[in-house]
Amino acid sequence: MRKWLLRLHLYLGLLCSGYLMVFGVSSLVFNHPLDFTKPSKATVTWERSLPLPPINRENNEAESEAVRDALALMGWTIPWETHRDGGGDLHFGLARPGKHYTIHVLRGAGAVRVEERREGYWTVVRSLHGNHGVPHSNLMTAWGWYTEICTLFVLFAAVTGVYLFASRKKDRRAAWAVLGAATALSLGFMLYVRYGG
Repeated sequence: MRKWLLRLHLYLGLLCSGYLMVFGVSSLVFNHPLDFTKPSKATVTWERSLPLPPINRENNEAESEAVRDALALMGWTIPWETHRDGGGDLHFGLARPGKHYTIHVLRGAGAVRVEERREGYWTVVRSLHGNHGVPHSNLMTAWGWYTEICTLFVLFAAVTGVYLFASRKKDRRAAWAVLGAATALSLGFMLYVRYGG
């Protein structure tokens, strides 16, 4: 039993090591937004004529998604960047890892004008942190499954790591002392943040 647990612990660790490194780097980028990790401000504007979906004044989100699909783009429509101008044309934001679009639906011209901003490598790394999929992206859906597998592995690794170390005859007291201290410290910190600020 111990031998199989050790093998699973090691090989699942290798399977998830890349993900855990990306997760660690993205955590650093979240907590320390240095200048080179910030999104680019350079934009490219392009326009495309296409059959526009029907106007849906009651549901801007549905119309935004229909325009996104007609443009064959992927990403989330952004509700707080969505509005209609005085002429009834829809304007909305669309985001995906590494890119941000501002899309203007020009009904009179039968076209869509898109302002595209590439946000850079570090923004992609940051957006992979806990990402469970992007609309119309099979790869990002697979990343979401990989996230679930690695999350379960981390729980498994914690339990089996404690078991494997505590089952050793040597240093058993030290193992339980370290585990108890680490658990008390973690719970104490969480309680302090919850109740003390």
